[in-house]
Amino acid sequence: MNVMIRCAKLATLWFVVVVLVACAGPQRAEREARDKEAVQNRVAAGMEYLHQGQLNEARQHFSRALERDGSSPVAHNAMALLYKYEGDLEREEHHYKRALRLDKSYTAARNNYGILLFQRGDFAAAKKEFEIAANDPKYGARAGAFENLARSCMALEQYPEAIRAFQRALRLGQSEASILPDLVEAYIQDGQPEYAREYFEQYLDLQEGKLNTAQALWLGIRVAAYQQNSALQYEYEQQLQREFSKSAEYKLWQQWRD
Repeated sequence: MNVMIRCAKLATLWFVVVVLVACAGPQRAEREARDKEAVQNRVAAGMEYLHQGQLNEARQHFSRALERDGSSPVAHNAMALLYKYEGDLEREEHHYKRALRLDKSYTAARNNYGILLFQRGDFAAAKKEFEIAANDPKYGARAGAFENLARSCMALEQYPEAIRAFQRALRLGQSEASILPDLVEAYIQDGQPEYAREYFEQYLDLQEGKLNTAQALWLGIRVAAYQQNSALQYEYEQQLQREFSKSAEYKLWQQWRD
């Protein structure tokens, strides 16, 4: 009899545990969904303040987001951007790394971390991050990631890779105005002056025939020299001397000329 009573009690206890676990599942999912929505709202509000330069308000929202969910890669990425704005590179890096440890597939943080590495001069490490970001088909800013990858390759003097990355960025819709001058430079450095001329002419059309930067004039000088157009080369040289005599490109031109 006692055995039967104990069995009945055990059966009842097992049933209660099962019911509690079954109930806890949906409750946990609902709580996690609410936390995720709250974090997203906090981060969105904080980003608005950050764009307006209101750092204290942004910090409050990002801190509340992390208090709500300290394992949110989105919140850590947002906090990293705040520290980037403040120039606190150590804390910026900490939060990018934390975001990527929590979710290695969170490509926005990876691309941002790559930018930090690039600005620090660690071009090889930056290139690795940009390669992963650019090749993530779900990432909505792949064009920018390919441009970042190309600039890393340029810094490493890996010109064929830079050309391929710039071309991918263009195909994905990145601004021609920002890419074409560097693409021309990549072709020049890679020993392909004919392609350099072709893309320089595209850039010239985009600028309506006006070159207003030292970089563009320095490109134009070398393209004109390749075409043996001495009159155009002289025109660009005179403008570079007249308007940008203190630029790095002017010094490069002097060395090239000599």
